[in-house]
Amino acid sequence: MGESAVAEKPPATVPEVPSSITATQVIAFLLTLAALRYGSEILAPLMVAVLAAVALAPPVRALSRMMPRWLAAAVVVLGIASTVVFTAWVLSDEFATFTRRVPAIVREIRLTIQSASPRQGLIRQIQQAVTELEQTANPPKQTTATPVQIVEPVDVQQQMMAWARRAGEFLMQAILLMFLIYFLLASGELFKSKFVKLSGERLSERRVTVQMIDEIIAQIGRYLFYLLWSGVLVGVVTWLTFMAMGVRYAGLWGVAAGVLNCIPYFGPTIIMGTSAVAALLQFKSVMMAAGVAAASVAITSLEGFLLTPIFLGQAARVNSVAVFVSVMFWGWMWGTPGMLLAVPILMVVKTVADHVESLSTVSELLGER
Repeated sequence: MGESAVAEKPPATVPEVPSSITATQVIAFLLTLAALRYGSEILAPLMVAVLAAVALAPPVRALSRMMPRWLAAAVVVLGIASTVVFTAWVLSDEFATFTRRVPAIVREIRLTIQSASPRQGLIRQIQQAVTELEQTANPPKQTTATPVQIVEPVDVQQQMMAWARRAGEFLMQAILLMFLIYFLLASGELFKSKFVKLSGERLSERRVTVQMIDEIIAQIGRYLFYLLWSGVLVGVVTWLTFMAMGVRYAGLWGVAAGVLNCIPYFGPTIIMGTSAVAALLQFKSVMMAAGVAAASVAITSLEGFLLTPIFLGQAARVNSVAVFVSVMFWGWMWGTPGMLLAVPILMVVKTVADHVESLSTVSELLGER
């Protein structure tokens, strides 16, 4: 009797997760990726403006003690814009000289690659031998030929209009970005209070939201402030070092090194490779090219391995693999602006994941320990 009762008992079954939930999540994830990808023209400048407002909030807060906040925000934004315009004006002659030499530089690179390739050298030797054999077998007739040079017409007016259109679009985007940064700075704590109100009715929920926002603002502000002065430091040291070594366009190299220093891993690598190629074309010496590349690596290494742990500390609190993947992902999404925004976005995600219990897995994956 007991055995039959045990036999009649139905076996235990594992509850199945509805497949519709997984499908909905996958569809939502794909739609989010598509929205981020195709909305890059508006989302990337918006993120740049938000991060710039976070970085510039401390000086605006300090000036607002002596003047109205809207005036303090205007002073800071106009000061940043004036600095950028003055730097561009100082380097305008050097940039114009560089742009005029771009065709010659491209030609030099092509000739250098062809002469360095053993396959191209062998093919050139074979072609020269065949030409000499043909000339021996069939000596050319003594005829005078007038060389004809075909010159392709260049529509200078069309090129100037295209350059003017691009310059106008860039200027308009820069002006809109500056206005957006100004309005965010002038609004003060307005959006922070709105996010706190939308977080929930309970006091505990609002307290967690305030703590999370304050932590995000503190970490990103510290990180961006460090990027600012470290980029200036790397740019100035690169400029002085390249100028002492006799590298052409040392000022432009300094600006490029300072800007690309904001992109982890990829930026210093680009500067190292391109500066080595430029030195090889200029000095025609492998040792000089290696010296310029070594100087670039030494400058960025001192900044990354010595100054970053001292002044930045554990502000990011994310592992290097997560940083590298984030740079790759946002670079694919938004291009160069995405690579510049990759680490701040990752820091925001990490901070939110630290305070939301359902995102504890994400926090564990991104953590450095």
